[in-house]
Amino acid sequence: MNSLDVTDPLTETRLDVGYGQSILLDPREDLLGGLTIDRVFTTDGKNPYENISWERRDVVIMDWKTGKPSYERKGVEVPSFWAENALKITASKYLFGRDPDTPEYEDSLRHAFDRIANTYTVWGWRHGYFATEDDALAYNHELKYLLAFQMWAPNSPVWFNIGHWEQWRWGRPDLRKSMDNRGNRAFKAIMPEGDFDDRNLEVREVSNAYIHPQASACFLMGIEDSMEKILSHQIAEGGVFSSGSGIGVNLSSIRSSKEPIMGKGFASGPISFDKGFDRMAGAIKSGGKTRRAARMVLLFADHPDIFQFISAKNEQENIGKIVLREHNVSVALKKKAEEYATKGSPAERMAARIVLDMPMVTDRQYDSGMDDLLYGETLAHQNANHSVSLKGDFWKAYQTKGEYATRWVSDPTKVEDTFKAEDILDAIAECVWHNAEPGTHNNDFINIWNPVKADGDIYTSNPCSEYLHLNFTSCNLSSFNVYRFYDRDSKTMKVEKMQKAIRLAMIAADLNIEEGGFPIPEIAAGTYRYRTTGIGYANVGGLLMAMGIPYDSDEGRLIASQLVSLLTSTCWKASAEMGQELGAYPRFEATESDLREVLELHKAVQDLSGAFSDGKDIEKEAESLFKARGSRLPMAQGLTSLDVLKGYARSFEGSDIAIPEIVTQLQGVNSDTWGEVIDSKRFRNSFTTVMAPTGTISAPMGVYDEGTTSAEPDYTLVKYKNLSGGGMLKMFNTLALEGLRTQGYTTQQVCEAALEVAGLDGLYTACGSRMGMVVRHLRQYIDESQVGPIRQHLNELIGFKIGDIPKLEAYLNELREKGQNGTADAQEAVVLAGSSHVEDIPWLAEEHKGAFDCSATSGTGKRSILAKGHMRMLGAIQPFLSGATSKTVNLPHTATKEDIKQCLVDCHDMGVKCVALYRADSKGISVYNVDTPEGRKWNPDCVWDDLVEGVRQQVGEIVREASKPRRVRLPGRRISQTLKFEVGGGIMEGFLTVGIYPDGSCGEVFGRVGQAGSFANGMFESFCKAFSISLQYGVPLSSLIESFRYTAFDPSGFTKVGDQEGVADQIKTCKSVVDAMMQILQWLFPESNGEKLIDFAAAVPAAATAQSGDVTIKPAEEKKSSFFKSIQNKSAESCPKCGSMAYVHDGKCRSCRDCGFKDGGCGE
Repeated sequence: MNSLDVTDPLTETRLDVGYGQSILLDPREDLLGGLTIDRVFTTDGKNPYENISWERRDVVIMDWKTGKPSYERKGVEVPSFWAENALKITASKYLFGRDPDTPEYEDSLRHAFDRIANTYTVWGWRHGYFATEDDALAYNHELKYLLAFQMWAPNSPVWFNIGHWEQWRWGRPDLRKSMDNRGNRAFKAIMPEGDFDDRNLEVREVSNAYIHPQASACFLMGIEDSMEKILSHQIAEGGVFSSGSGIGVNLSSIRSSKEPIMGKGFASGPISFDKGFDRMAGAIKSGGKTRRAARMVLLFADHPDIFQFISAKNEQENIGKIVLREHNVSVALKKKAEEYATKGSPAERMAARIVLDMPMVTDRQYDSGMDDLLYGETLAHQNANHSVSLKGDFWKAYQTKGEYATRWVSDPTKVEDTFKAEDILDAIAECVWHNAEPGTHNNDFINIWNPVKADGDIYTSNPCSEYLHLNFTSCNLSSFNVYRFYDRDSKTMKVEKMQKAIRLAMIAADLNIEEGGFPIPEIAAGTYRYRTTGIGYANVGGLLMAMGIPYDSDEGRLIASQLVSLLTSTCWKASAEMGQELGAYPRFEATESDLREVLELHKAVQDLSGAFSDGKDIEKEAESLFKARGSRLPMAQGLTSLDVLKGYARSFEGSDIAIPEIVTQLQGVNSDTWGEVIDSKRFRNSFTTVMAPTGTISAPMGVYDEGTTSAEPDYTLVKYKNLSGGGMLKMFNTLALEGLRTQGYTTQQVCEAALEVAGLDGLYTACGSRMGMVVRHLRQYIDESQVGPIRQHLNELIGFKIGDIPKLEAYLNELREKGQNGTADAQEAVVLAGSSHVEDIPWLAEEHKGAFDCSATSGTGKRSILAKGHMRMLGAIQPFLSGATSKTVNLPHTATKEDIKQCLVDCHDMGVKCVALYRADSKGISVYNVDTPEGRKWNPDCVWDDLVEGVRQQVGEIVREASKPRRVRLPGRRISQTLKFEVGGGIMEGFLTVGIYPDGSCGEVFGRVGQAGSFANGMFESFCKAFSISLQYGVPLSSLIESFRYTAFDPSGFTKVGDQEGVADQIKTCKSVVDAMMQILQWLFPESNGEKLIDFAAAVPAAATAQSGDVTIKPAEEKKSSFFKSIQNKSAESCPKCGSMAYVHDGKCRSCRDCGFKDGGCGE
């Protein structure tokens, strides 16, 4: 392989591009044709930047975890109308150089715009793309205008790599020498001018990759089943990542872990090798710059390792969730427990004790960042998206409820396993529910749209599943901010400007193929043979919102499909023009019939879309179109083009659609353009359009500040984006405000909506980022019934300051600063954050809310776009793309596995090529952070509050349970004391038996008086039984004695208890049998002895001590009772002399223990 000469001579031919710059143009001889470039956005003789106001701003991105900047760049020059998020990401990702003292350092966005546009101009001139120097200059100015006004952006590798050689050679020729032999290894395909036979294609190594930089974002690779090829594949992947791009690979060609190898044992299988590929991808920063490497890994459903592949990422994600959720929450709880262990409420202290007693290996909290220890260095498969490729035979088996088989790779005649086809979808749905992966590729629909069938089937896609072509090809992407072409006054699209801009983008994309370098020879050759490009849109969802049209509506789907049809038909028209002037792609003749079938199918779907306007039956019209064109339409893997047409029809809820004027406008243009495409003779490219995710490049298009990525609806109206490499951005979709204006709401209402949705920052944005306008708005009168909850909170905060404009303005600035440094209190945080939805706005009509529905709910919101709405949008735009749409079908957290499975089936029925499903909060981390029920579930503050509340409730339950009466019976063998007593001088005698608990306290009383069977005996026995039950339910003995002492009824009077003198001396009289019983019990169990049995050791034989089970009751030491002291409140009568409640009975007499008054009896 020869090395490509990179010592291109400097010439004196210069093209003045304005702003004091000129670029060098190489001499041209004998070049083919050339294109005419009409000016649409700029004026001849004027610089494209002339009407732009430029300003210098400092760029700072804060790391939300540490509170410190993760990126800083001082004094960046930027158009004044660029919003902060657009500047932050564009500057941090795409401006070249780190050291301001070096010549390559870029401190202006104009430097990046010039670097890109000037380079394309030089390349285009070099290869004959422009008919004249005026055309070259017009192209240069038009492209700069698109970049500066955020209308178009190429993929990240262009921003990373393009123009360093060319730009520096104009400003600093001496730098060229210092750049020799620098950069990554690269290869370029070469063909003689005017030669279109790909057999003469030659691939040469580029000695300096800065001259032929890598400009493609997506690479499709193949892999062979040998150790040598597997290891060389690792090197090839590394080369792609080091230049800033991603790869897709289908590993189905590697034999499974169930197949034997020579000698003994079994093969490692593709998943084992892929762990190594993935680990290396994580070690290489994409382009050595500021992005992670990206991979797509596919496996066919008939591969023997398919079930292991399906669950591979789920197993890793479970580990991640355990660490990020369970462990991190435990660590955070421990910190809270240490705080509340001594100073909290009883419930908080008890909760703290529970937490502090939990064992923990480490108190380190692990970061959720994709570049950190857990996801960046520990878990496997984190640099790849996984998808299962489902071929036509699988879907036939599923639809007939049949079986499916996996087959050896080394010998396809050998069946490894047979199972129900449904089992594959069940396994996918199970893992998607937990992990949001794997996705699915419908390989049958992919290949019916294959424009180069003669050269092979399509097996692979790029990491985001929008680029689908043969292995060892690449695609350079670029996208338009479609909202920039919307005319708000007429509510139509600026179609002519769109088509002119699309043509400019196609030229740039084709130049990337002509001049770009590629990481391996096979991709250099494959890309040149097929010349694939990937033009797309961003902000489709944002445009619909700004128009006040719900994303999930037939009107919205019809608008989106016609916009994509305009894009693709215009790209093919531009490709045909370049093919005519510059030559077709080298494999055109070999694959022309395949390509023309695909183009004819595009045109057929466009014609079918007209049936909505005509009110025709869409299904019947599909059949009619198929019959008329069947022989000119493609088929693959059991599918016919009728399946495609019906799939498009199923993407709409009905044929009775209110056709917006914009649809009528677009359908007319599209029908004409497709007609021109069909009649074209040759094409420069085999593939033209995709709907890429427009991740990072959404920033220079302003989409992060007003709009949505790709064809997505907004995820939520307010979200926080984690940046790869650290940091977080708050994003508020301001196109929601434009939608409110379209729906007829006033400026005051729009500002109020901004406050309700995005808090004080939202109001600040709606007021043109001028605090004076914010103050003016807040001072306007609003009827109380029209005030939303966020405004109510704000009114409470500003209260008395509303009349003092300087104080109010100062307070609002202070409040915003609190939000940035994290010092706001709870109410202030609510005002700063907003609600993230429109549902609580009191004046917003119910029929208007659908226009602001998003993929997910947020905060207290309830509305979101149903999964069917996402799928129907995919189905509506799929037939108008060369590739597919990188779009996620979002499902709520409550979605079931059966729901997910049905989504996979429905997408196939609609003809969708690739499907990615995401159930809310199913992953441990997410690009967007929003307030969701699942998120609150794992929020340490919420968990702590729930724990404390749970402890409080549990303690309360225990207290309530403990307060309930609970009977404690005596053991079966217990000690007792029996005493004989006489009342009324021998009128009545009886016996009292006292049962004793093992601790010496009274547990039961049995009594008998008089004759057995008598009324008195029956009543006394019943009283003793009730008394015993009260004791066993925990009523204190002292309380019972206090209640029944001094109960008076006959017989009463003089009393004798037992034969002991001690008792006889203390219990002389009683007022009744019950009173005698109370006196006996109080003597046996005195309060001074803790209501335990007194010592009877002197009077009771040793054998009378008893044991109950294993508990020996030792008689207590005798203590003298103080029972007969004067006691207040024991009698039910008051003294008639002094009124004291000490007027007690002494047998038949009564006397006052306080004043000595005595009534009746034997005198003194």
